Amino acid sequence: MNIYFSLIIGFMVGVVIKCIVNWLAIDGYKVKRTNFSLEILNGLSCTWSFYTLPTSEAIIFASMCCILSGISIIDLYTFKIPLILILTGLVVSLFGLSVGIISFKSAIWGIFVGAVIPLAIVGTLWLITKRQGMGFGDIQLGLLMGIWLGPMRMAITLFFASSLSLTVWVLTSFFKGFNKDRAMPMAPFLSLSSISVFIGSFYYPNIFNLFIL
Repeated sequence: MNIYFSLIIGFMVGVVIKCIVNWLAIDGYKVKRTNFSLEILNGLSCTWSFYTLPTSEAIIFASMCCILSGISIIDLYTFKIPLILILTGLVVSLFGLSVGIISFKSAIWGIFVGAVIPLAIVGTLWLITKRQGMGFGDIQLGLLMGIWLGPMRMAITLFFASSLSLTVWVLTSFFKGFNKDRAMPMAPFLSLSSISVFIGSFYYPNIFNLFIL
């Protein structure tokens, strides 16, 4: 696909996801018309995917980037993850399963790493400390990413996302003062990490093929 055409398609996809975010208006949050971050991000993701990947894989990658960008910006400002975007992502993942891009075995193990293990950890921490480290929306997002990425890439995504969130928390505490109750939205870190890991696995497949089921 022509690179300029891909960029235009991605920009239009960004406009659509912005309209969806504003239509949902979770907690009254809406993206300003002068904020073109969604259009730029989706333009870049579409351009890279259709220029680099086979068409079916490009569709899945670009669709997941679109969904994750919407989830991230909502979670960043509201600490909530809309179920409708999770379900949309699951439809995209089912498409990947149906055309053989995502293997059933990889999806099952990805769910285990991305959702079951974090849910067990969160449940255990809550029983001990009565504090909730991750929200249920984050678990749903982990399930979605686990199907898409598979177990090894999902494990690396969780590690990077946790490291990023901790780094941002420490820097925020340094500049704004320490607050042990300060919450951090996980979706932006998970999204950024998952996309980075996916692209990394494309350019350095030999490293990931040692572990990916």
